[in-house]
Amino acid sequence: MISKRIDRGKKTSDFDRLGRYVLEAKTDAAAILWTRTAEYVVDLKDDSSGEKVLWYRLTNCQADVPAMAIAEVLATQAENSRSQADKTYHCVVSFPEGEVPTRAQLEDIEDALCQALGFQAHQRISAVHQDTDNIHLHLAINKVHPVTFNVHEPYRDYYIRDQVCRAMEQKHGLSLDNGMNQGQRQGKAADMEALSGRQSLVGWIESNAKGDLLEAVAKAYQWEAVHAAMAEYGLVIKPRGAGLVIALQDGSQAVKASAVDKMLSFGALTQRLGAYQPPQSATEKVERVDARKQYSAMPKQPNAEAAQLYAAFQAARQNALAARQTLRAQQRQERLVYGDTLKQWHHGERLKIKVSFGRGGQKRAAYQRLSQDRKHAWASYQQKAADEKKSLQTQQPLLTWEQYLIQSAEAGNTKALELLRNRKIRQEKAAEAVLSADRLDTARSIVYADLKPLIKRNGHILYRVQDGGQVTDEQNRVRVDMQTAGSVFLALTLASERFTGQGLTVSGSDEFKYQVVHLAVRYGLEIQFKDAGLEQERQRQVQAKVDSQAIAVLPAPLQAYLDARNQLRAKVKDLLNHRVWQPQDATGEGIYQGRRTLSDGSLVMLIEKSAEMLVKPLSSEQEASGLKVGTRLQLEGWAYQAHRGKGVEREGWQR
Repeated sequence: MISKRIDRGKKTSDFDRLGRYVLEAKTDAAAILWTRTAEYVVDLKDDSSGEKVLWYRLTNCQADVPAMAIAEVLATQAENSRSQADKTYHCVVSFPEGEVPTRAQLEDIEDALCQALGFQAHQRISAVHQDTDNIHLHLAINKVHPVTFNVHEPYRDYYIRDQVCRAMEQKHGLSLDNGMNQGQRQGKAADMEALSGRQSLVGWIESNAKGDLLEAVAKAYQWEAVHAAMAEYGLVIKPRGAGLVIALQDGSQAVKASAVDKMLSFGALTQRLGAYQPPQSATEKVERVDARKQYSAMPKQPNAEAAQLYAAFQAARQNALAARQTLRAQQRQERLVYGDTLKQWHHGERLKIKVSFGRGGQKRAAYQRLSQDRKHAWASYQQKAADEKKSLQTQQPLLTWEQYLIQSAEAGNTKALELLRNRKIRQEKAAEAVLSADRLDTARSIVYADLKPLIKRNGHILYRVQDGGQVTDEQNRVRVDMQTAGSVFLALTLASERFTGQGLTVSGSDEFKYQVVHLAVRYGLEIQFKDAGLEQERQRQVQAKVDSQAIAVLPAPLQAYLDARNQLRAKVKDLLNHRVWQPQDATGEGIYQGRRTLSDGSLVMLIEKSAEMLVKPLSSEQEASGLKVGTRLQLEGWAYQAHRGKGVEREGWQR
């Protein structure tokens, strides 16, 4: 199943009209007279006028008649006169053709969605429509809370809805949909693939042409090379609006170039190749394109293979759990038997010693040896049981879903490899969102949005972050179990709240420690480190941040260039934020993105780092003159280290 929010853009929704649409009530009289009687609710007329309602539901409303419930919602919305935002949230949940969930299942799905979105206490009207081949559930939700009268807008609700849909599919045994796993595709392309079962153009490009197109772009020095690569697959790249689109040669379908990959965006290509240039001959086309390299809206790969893989994973876990439970029960029984046997043997040996030795040191020594023998025998038995348990865990490990995918991919399962790559894409995007957040509250919203902590029996709280990280909050420390940008940020914020004024101990690699210090300084977290070296580095970065903020005026040509590029971001979505190079940026890695000549003739070089474009003034034409766009740079010490071939050459600018 898929969910989609119906967004009216800048227009505000009319809950009265939306409620009538959801309930299929044409007039006031119809809305008032409707009752919960199924015969009256279900529209059995075989015509094309309006929706066909299977059943409806009123939630968190005092009224039990639709028209009165709508009036109640409108009265609640009228209590909030401050907000100019849309006060109605309209969402549709659609199911594959032929799949008809029960009412209990649909109500559970509705409740789970509203709970996850933060609307559990809000008034809503829901109804199931059956006028198309796909049963779909409409939710009309009042965003104004009925008690506080505050407007609630869920953050990144498309991710939340996708997660709930996947969980509900597993819970109720419904058909599994890839959802946002398909290269993060959304909107019309995702709707087409989910509802029609046919592959969208962007999906076909990602599966068949993306690799060759990106390789051609990486090697290209002029636009003609890009056009030639596109033509090999019956595609053209051309301007539309403020960006670029990739279209079929007949113009029947097109997709945003940046939706395929960031390297194909307007900003990336014009930075590499200059202003857009059409093909040398506008009428020239590839005479014969291999049929295997042409888009034909073929049926999308079904989800049955992924569902089968997940079912095998669950079966493997159940088998491992059952084997462990069997072994534990067997060991408990054997422990009781062995304990009784050892006790009886010990009692018998003591009687022998009692009648064989007289009083004195020999008797005490015999008792002591017997006691030691008993302890050694019990310890040997315990070690044997532990070895058996460890052997079973090795033979039948309790794998996570990701570990199972890795194991299956190593065994040659291509579907497992595809799912792994999709997970990696999601994790990288989540990590990039944290690193590119400009404020502490923004970063917290990104990380905290998907947290569902698990409280263990020992009181430890386990957090799993969207980018694959894992954090454990213990009584006296916060431990990062799986290191990612999101998990490091979460651990730091938890530690800053719990251990204010105390020095923190950070364990791990030097790279991990640097990431901890960098994030702490970036978001201004009030923490200190016990390690003198880390604390000194933190203070150095804090001072560098203060110094950079104290810079009053940049040279006019440089400021004009920065302003022009950042203003262009409003039109070009994929254009990175541009800022001037600062001393604290001379750490870690960056990607060289070329040189630019400013209006006064001065030179600057562009370095992409942490989802930002750093603009560094150059003192001479010789600096960075031998670099190619895309070269990875080590930025320590105001010099760069360009990775070329198998060796590493040092050549760089001086401070």
